[in-house]
Amino acid sequence: MNTPTPHATEPGKKRRDPLLLNKIAGGILSAGLVVWIVVQAPGILSGKDAAKHKAEMAKEAAVAAPAVSGIPSIDPLIIKADVAKGAAFVGQQCAACHTVTKGGANGVGPNLYGVMNDKMFAAPGYAFSTAVKSKASGVWTYQKMNEWLDDPQTFAPGTRMGYTGIKNDVQRADTIAYLRTLSTDPIPLPKPGQGATAAVATMGPSSGAPSIAPLYASAVLAKGQSFFEQQCSACHSINSGGANGVGPNLYGVVGAPMFAKAGYTFSGAVKKVAHGDWTPHALNEWLYDPMKDVPGTHMAYPGIKNNQIRADVIDYLNAQSASPIKLPTTAASATPAAAVQTASVGLDSGAPTIKPVLASAVIAKGQSFFEQQCSACHSINSGGANGVGPNLYGVVGAPMFAKAGYDFSAGARKAAADGKWTPHELNEWLYDPTKAVTGTHMAYPGIKNTQVRADVIAYLNAQSPSPETLK
Repeated sequence: MNTPTPHATEPGKKRRDPLLLNKIAGGILSAGLVVWIVVQAPGILSGKDAAKHKAEMAKEAAVAAPAVSGIPSIDPLIIKADVAKGAAFVGQQCAACHTVTKGGANGVGPNLYGVMNDKMFAAPGYAFSTAVKSKASGVWTYQKMNEWLDDPQTFAPGTRMGYTGIKNDVQRADTIAYLRTLSTDPIPLPKPGQGATAAVATMGPSSGAPSIAPLYASAVLAKGQSFFEQQCSACHSINSGGANGVGPNLYGVVGAPMFAKAGYTFSGAVKKVAHGDWTPHALNEWLYDPMKDVPGTHMAYPGIKNNQIRADVIDYLNAQSASPIKLPTTAASATPAAAVQTASVGLDSGAPTIKPVLASAVIAKGQSFFEQQCSACHSINSGGANGVGPNLYGVVGAPMFAKAGYDFSAGARKAAADGKWTPHELNEWLYDPTKAVTGTHMAYPGIKNTQVRADVIAYLNAQSPSPETLK
């Protein structure tokens, strides 16, 4: 049985073209294309539409581009910037990746000659990352360069540039002022007053430190060195070219930009106050109480409360430099040196703070430690007799080194002018008595465990008719 095929035609009928509809559609499209070419040809040949289209795309890209960091203008600092310092900074920190000579080759980063007022991220022959090309809007202005150098990662997330940025405003201004000179036709400097309302004020540290200007005249460099080696060298090197450690290398620190040591990552807290240079005044404020000076700093050191010791240390830091400065010898005020020396300065043994653990201290543990290590020399009952050491009942809040009937050392009697036994002073004393008071008769090496010190202080506080609320 035969089945007719679907395309078979009946006898006598004309065969139908199966591509007829496609041919009709193609003809219509072809005609339309011819008409479009005729209409658009003048614009295509003149390039007007191409230019218009390019302008529209650029406008859309500018609108769509995410905002940059928006840090305050440093134009006022650029006006008075030190180009030589900027050149030195670029030579030290940028030259490994960038050349700055005219016609210089690209390296890890692009050649920087003529970068200011040039197109952003467009150096010939250099392959920029997609991350920075997305930020390439316009030319390198002072403000755009300011924002880029402050924090490349924030300016263009995903950039291949691993540099953390120049956090010191003055140093950044010096650098940009130097980049400006890398041109046969440098762009104009900002006009005086331009950007002044947005400029960051020079703040510097403020911890309430007593002035030590009169004490520099009597500062002993060797004593400052000895103190540094005992309390600072574990975290800081101070030789020329020395490596950073827990803290930055301190060679040449006096007169250097604040919190801006190459290769060292400073906390966000200190970077916020990194304005200006390390003057003797700024160092005095910082060393007196870093945590009060800059809340949130990573430096847990409680500070140097003794004024003369701070002067000795700053004198030593100043000497560790290729060009030491002349330290001041008179105070801004008429405060006599004697008054400064006898001011309440507190003990200082370099003890880590116990503040975070004091609230959770366990009195029973403090009592156990006291009975094991302290009771051989000290009684602690009300009315108890003095022994090798004084009776300690009611010691918290009592005058320092002033127990009736007990003969304290000359060093302790001198320190007695510093007020009362607060938890802070007890923490410094118990951490290392021989460092807290030079020449003390107490040969005990101290309690180095922070939690144990807190427990002991909580126990001492409880042995009183009126214990204090520890915080």
